[in-house]
Amino acid sequence: MSKSVKQRLAAGEPVTVVNVDHVSPSLVEVLGSLPVHAVFIDCEQGAPDFLAVEDMARAARLTGLTSLVRIYQPEPWLVERTLFRKVDGIVVPRIDTADQAQRMIDAVKYCYPDDHSDKVLVIQIESSEALDNLDALLALDGIDAYFIGPVDLSKSLGHGGDYRCPPVQAVMDDTIARIRAGGRNAGVMVDRDNVQRYASLGVTFFYEHVNGFLRYGAELFAAEAERT
Repeated sequence: MSKSVKQRLAAGEPVTVVNVDHVSPSLVEVLGSLPVHAVFIDCEQGAPDFLAVEDMARAARLTGLTSLVRIYQPEPWLVERTLFRKVDGIVVPRIDTADQAQRMIDAVKYCYPDDHSDKVLVIQIESSEALDNLDALLALDGIDAYFIGPVDLSKSLGHGGDYRCPPVQAVMDDTIARIRAGGRNAGVMVDRDNVQRYASLGVTFFYEHVNGFLRYGAELFAAEAERT
């Protein structure tokens, strides 16, 4: 039996996480046939409702994918309602303090008192306040990965969402190093141009959009079709 995402993260092994981008159980099923470890169902910036989450999580389960749902605010009631859709884990944005993160850990334990350790919990680091409190966040037990949200982090640092500018890249690199030094899993949004760079920095949670995969494939196909 292959390792689960939870097991791979615990071992410090890389996981590929794809935001499905569309409300589509059938697309989740297709991703299950590809070399992907987890499907990312986005309820913060995407359109899925709770019924869609349930259907997409079912498709993931049937094809061996881990289902991760990004909720839209760090509220215990939202953790409960989401986890009870039989998903494998949650991604929580807008976490700035250790107290907020502990509430999420406690909420997962409340939902699954006997097997909460089977659930994946990822928190997003996406503000200057979170960076100030990073050591306290890293000291908590029960968080599987710390996912750096580059766009919001860039805005918080005064760079208007330009996460590719050198100052933000330097902060991201430093944050990855701090997470790794704390013995924790670091996550970032990647593309085909920078995935090797982030792997060399020790990132283990690699996040990309299915729309990016489609674009890469279309560009490659078009280039081959036009070759003379």
